[in-house]
Amino acid sequence: MAKPESGAVTVDSGLPTPTATARAGDEVLPDPGVKKSLRRRRGTGPGVRRALLLSGAGLLLGWKLLSGGLRKARAKQAEGAAGHGSLIGWTSCADLPEFDCAYLSVPLSYADAEPEPSEQLHVSLALRRYPSTVPRNSADYMGTLFLNPGGPGESGTASVVHDAPVIGLVLGGRYDILSWDPRGVNMTTPALDCYPTEYDEFLAEQAAYRLGLPFQARGEGGRAAELALLKKTDAYYASGLGSCLKNGNTRMLASLSTAYNVRDMLRVLEALGEDGRGLQYWGFSYGSILGATFAAMFPEKVHRVMLDGVSSARLYTRDIFDWGRSGLDDTNKVWQGFLSSCAKAGPARCALAKGNDTAESIMARFDKIVENAIDRPVPVPWGGVTSGIVTASDVIQAVYKVLYAPKDWPKVATALAALEVGDAYPLAAYLDEVTPAPPGGRRSPLANIFNRHMTTIASPLTTEAIMCSDTDQRVAHAGAPDAAGFAQYVRELANISSITGESWALWVAKCRVWNVTATEAYRGPWTVAEGLKQTKFPVLFLGVTADPVTPLSAAKDMSAGFGNTSATLLIQDGFGHCSYAHPSLCTAKTVAAYFLEGKVPAYGTVCSSPEEYLFPESGATDDFLSALSMEDRELLQAWEKLGDR
Repeated sequence: MAKPESGAVTVDSGLPTPTATARAGDEVLPDPGVKKSLRRRRGTGPGVRRALLLSGAGLLLGWKLLSGGLRKARAKQAEGAAGHGSLIGWTSCADLPEFDCAYLSVPLSYADAEPEPSEQLHVSLALRRYPSTVPRNSADYMGTLFLNPGGPGESGTASVVHDAPVIGLVLGGRYDILSWDPRGVNMTTPALDCYPTEYDEFLAEQAAYRLGLPFQARGEGGRAAELALLKKTDAYYASGLGSCLKNGNTRMLASLSTAYNVRDMLRVLEALGEDGRGLQYWGFSYGSILGATFAAMFPEKVHRVMLDGVSSARLYTRDIFDWGRSGLDDTNKVWQGFLSSCAKAGPARCALAKGNDTAESIMARFDKIVENAIDRPVPVPWGGVTSGIVTASDVIQAVYKVLYAPKDWPKVATALAALEVGDAYPLAAYLDEVTPAPPGGRRSPLANIFNRHMTTIASPLTTEAIMCSDTDQRVAHAGAPDAAGFAQYVRELANISSITGESWALWVAKCRVWNVTATEAYRGPWTVAEGLKQTKFPVLFLGVTADPVTPLSAAKDMSAGFGNTSATLLIQDGFGHCSYAHPSLCTAKTVAAYFLEGKVPAYGTVCSSPEEYLFPESGATDDFLSALSMEDRELLQAWEKLGDR
């Protein structure tokens, strides 16, 4: 691939011609059964009482709670587009005072037609923002940029801490950068309460993870062992769901969906006084589904919306099995990129390469490492991060993980080379580096003095609840109704990708068991032909040519569906998950121009990512950075830092 360019070029990318745009109604699907059930349970249950206590405590700690009964006042004040009339009472965050924090109260259910505020149950959304560096009363100030880090179920408030200062550099400090913890996530209340702590949920998930992948079971005992493994896996799925049904806040569970998240976003936008201008948003991965859903439900509220690492919302909402298949379209490209780049780098830069190794010979040695681990799991003595064993499944899981992040390719190549000679610790440490601390043990550096700390990993159950409420559960439940059908789907995805397929299948298959239905879900329209409305401003879809889980095919599908007046497509020729994984100066400049100047790149514009980022030679990155202007160098370095998230 070429070195970074100063500008984008338009090429014949083989994309479908975007369709024309039409106007029609949105399709939002309420579940009447759950809605009726919620009406019967108007009382304030233990989960809601706990939320009210926590919200009161939040006031004492300097967090502000905004009543959900101010909808009309919000709408009136939101007529001004400048955003100076915010109804949110921001204060400096207690843990990190360079950020602002607040709580915003929103209805627990949007399904009921404007009940009296006294009868309405509420959710307190935890908000955090990184303030602009330009004065809010200056002409340079551009309002609020919303972030969503993905998941579904990752913490937005944590993403502001990690990402907003860097994004602020990219955008010249002209935006306040805001995110929130969606329902069921981190500090937003009421909590789901399926488990008493994050650590307890982690332990439950780890128990299922330690069962291993189906290919390992087949290697140990054939198809019978594979089927037995998948029956155990189904039992773990039922255990997680049962924990929520037995212990959890059922009202909150019924309000977890992307449609609810969209309506919460609109309430935040209104409370900021910025809905006259419209949403300004940058969503990563699942955040692309969230942003696309907002644009579909409220097209007139789209001002600047960029979707980075595009997933097919059309397949995600209608057939979770097809979504799983499509997610693997480019996985093998990334794996081949790892192998080819390692061979090209040679032993000096890629520890897995030996002598005149080719991509094929490295692959053959990798296969041998996996085969050996099936017969002989490798013991891992305690080394500061973890201990235990490394299995064949662990080897595959480590490679799956590193396909997201080319910056870690040298680290995992070194770990695989060590494993080849019997040292499994580096690979085990890489897999376990984000393990959350037990109560009273190691704490996150983001823990605050009020003992209200950010979670270190997304909740698998929150992710499951949102994903499995968004998709058509009739399809999910019927697609692989028993362990035999489950096994067939697993093998199908494994044939598409030996690295990612089985892990992806195990995740998708959770929706076969999940049976809590949200009271509102959005499942279309997703195309102009189906009735998708024209957006106020074109949405920028950003796809990477070799992304392991959000392939370029999804970006093409979604952008073409929105039509040429509502969408454009920027293609980054590189590796990894989302644009920041393999930095591109061209992409950074194109994105900055979209947000700062409203410049919409031509549909199918291609930006390249430099090879120097893949198994980098000492000093090589500095050499091409030094050839750039100071402004371009600072922009690209900021994009590099964004890749550390």
